[in-house]
Amino acid sequence: MQTLIESLNAVAETWAECLWGVLWQSTILILVAGLLAGLFLRRSSPALRYWVWQILAIKLLLMPFWTFAIPLSQMSASRQMEPADEAPLVAVIDDDSTSSSSARNKNSAAAGMPGAAQSSDRPSAIKRVAWQSWLFLGWLAIVSAHVVRLVWQRSRLNRLLRRAIPADERLCELVRETAARLELRHAPPAMFTDVDCSPFVCNMRRAVLVMPRALTARLSPAELRHVLLHELAHVRRLDLVWGWTGEIARVVYFFHPLAHWLCYRMRLERELACDTIAMSLSGQNASEYVATLVRVISHASEPTVFKTAAASAGLDGGAS
Repeated sequence: MQTLIESLNAVAETWAECLWGVLWQSTILILVAGLLAGLFLRRSSPALRYWVWQILAIKLLLMPFWTFAIPLSQMSASRQMEPADEAPLVAVIDDDSTSSSSARNKNSAAAGMPGAAQSSDRPSAIKRVAWQSWLFLGWLAIVSAHVVRLVWQRSRLNRLLRRAIPADERLCELVRETAARLELRHAPPAMFTDVDCSPFVCNMRRAVLVMPRALTARLSPAELRHVLLHELAHVRRLDLVWGWTGEIARVVYFFHPLAHWLCYRMRLERELACDTIAMSLSGQNASEYVATLVRVISHASEPTVFKTAAASAGLDGGAS
């Protein structure tokens, strides 16, 4: 048990020192990047701003392996060593008779009370769990809970995909035409679902387009092209691959407000980049495109459940 606690304390101490270095360095980096993006990239394309936040998310994930950590253990140890200078001096007596008699008295006392020495050594043998260990265990428990949540959301998405049916030829033809306009090598298969959710694309290896059947029947051909352009723009931009970084950073640094803000900025710029592509290829004005998005969002009675499941695994590509 003692060996286990010592190992836990050693790991937690290293983790706490690394975490402290990541916290203050990432805070400065994200704030400076946000200030520069607001001053110099405000009128730039959303795709450029997205990659600024994407690079920051990658840097945040790599920081534990590339950071300047302040050794907290040395700082606490130096504070504990300060009162040691006031320790009283102990006189040394060189009288052989006195030392031998005192040694005999100690041996006799130890022989008379065999459990005394063991009881005095027992508190020093059992190390208490350090505060870094409790902090580390709490962080590990919360991260595990987030992972369980992501697995549960992904299982709901898998159930939806198993119940979905292939789309009709009309929609499949529109998907092929849209994919050709976006210069995609392969058009993703389109699926119909009876769930009232927003349209989205998922799956990193081979993208799948999921469309609510009721919404598809209500949209005009122009509105349907708007939706398809937006969704397939995610496939063109490889958002199904790069969506991992922000979500992992948000799970690992769940306690860091700037990590959540960074993930929010990534999603916002990603959606704006897809909107820019869709509007440039649709030939319609911005007001018509926005009206389509409002109609799509207002239709969904459950607009975020399955999109969140896809986004939590880095697979989100739905319109928002």
